[in-house]
Amino acid sequence: MVHTTQVLTTSCLGRTCLKWQPDGELTALDLQLVLERLAQVDQDVVAILDRTVG
Repeated sequence: MVHTTQVLTTSCLGRTCLKWQPDGELTALDLQLVLERLAQVDQDVVAILDRTVG
């Protein structure tokens, strides 16, 4: 019998946690990370990233 254990963490930083500013917008870092992930599957987002970085 094979036993597997699942490591539980109390932090989801870098995985699913998003930080929000008091005005309801994502923090600049989290917005950048979301856009980078979207750009991996959507070429339209690549254009948005190019405009925000440049």
